Formats: sequence, C-alpha cells, structure tokens
Amino acid sequence: MTVPPFSQSLLEQDVFVLSDLALAVRRRLTERFAELGLNRWDVAVLAVLTDHGPIVQRAAGALLGVDPSDMVDMAERLVAAGWAGRERDPSDRRRYLLTVTPEGREVFERARREELRVREALLAPLGEEDRERWGSLLRLLHGHVRSGSLDALL
Repeated sequence: MTVPPFSQSLLEQDVFVLSDLALAVRRRLTERFAELGLNRWDVAVLAVLTDHGPIVQRAAGALLGVDPSDMVDMAERLVAAGWAGRERDPSDRRRYLLTVTPEGREVFERARREELRVREALLAPLGEEDRERWGSLLRLLHGHVRSGSLDALL
C-alpha cells in the first residue's frame, strides 16, 4: 500500500508540522523508554535529580512544571524502583529531599542513549550545521514558551 502525499495546506502550517513531528518522535521514544521500564516523566525527574540533586521534591516539580501532588506520585515510583532516594530535609523536616541513586544514574544514562538513537534517526536527513542550528532554535523556542512569552503574545 502506498502512502498518499501529505496535504500541502498542512505542510504550510509550521505549528501543525511541529506537533505532528513531536507526536511521532514521542511515540518512538515512549517505546524505547518502556523497554527500560521507564516513562518520559521518570526520565525527566531523573534528569532534574542528576542536574540539581539533592533537591527539595517541590522544587523538582516546579522545575518540571508539574503539580506537587503529581510530583509525589512520580517520586514514589522512582523510589520504589530504587532509582531515587527520598529523605526529610534536615533544614526543614516538612520537606523531602530527592536524590538519584547509582541505579538511577545508570538507567538515566541508558535512557539518554535511547534518546540519542531516536534523535539521530530523526535528524538523519540533516547535515552537521543544520543539526546544530536545529538544536539551537529548538532551545530558543523552548525558552520562549517556558518564560511565558508565547502566552503573552497570544
């Protein structure tokens, strides 16, 4: 069965194309992470713990833009898997500090390798200069959205 050509009108809508790409890549990345027993939120929390840990659980959630109650569930999952440690903050016993365990670092590195495989497959048509520009533009747009500037302009 041959795939019909995609709609030109949709290809001219950059936000639609970006969304379509994101869905396709997310699907593949989800499959890769699942093979490791991970989901994308596990990887996101492990990234925060690797970059910022030990970190107060609520602060980790704020970095990820997730509700505190959702962060509790995510932390529970990582602690149960042995990928994160959680203990009371000695400076404020009402708070929990999260840390990444050696097993968590290992599984996070495996997840990073899977992300790299998906990224390489996605960017295969691009040369090195275009890949660097793509990454730079992607991070610029991400910062624009995270800062609230997109919403301010709409």
